[in-house]
Amino acid sequence: MVKKLSAPRLNLSGAREPQAAGQEAALPASPSAPVRMGEVEAALAAAWMAVARHVVANTTDVGSEFAEEARKMHYGEAEVRNIRGHTTSEQARELVEEGIEVMPLLLPEALKGPLQ
Repeated sequence: MVKKLSAPRLNLSGAREPQAAGQEAALPASPSAPVRMGEVEAALAAAWMAVARHVVANTTDVGSEFAEEARKMHYGEAEVRNIRGHTTSEQARELVEEGIEVMPLLLPEALKGPLQ
């Protein structure tokens, strides 16, 4: 006989009852104004798009040359400017080990093309 895995038992005493189908949870933005989860998600998505647009508008896309350009700027071989581009996780790790600050950023597909 082989013992098979089973789901663990979770004691969730005091947990809220599941909501009825089609009902959204409300999070209060202020004591007087309830906000629905859909509105919160939409606000977060709009804020993320605003940040992504700001990054795209204020950086130069160097594409796959990102690691090389970052090194050139770090070692004074190129003018320091805000850049974005593509690199492998290994290249990013090497940049960090060299003391070069990098930050991964996933841009929405809508912003990867021209800004027109």
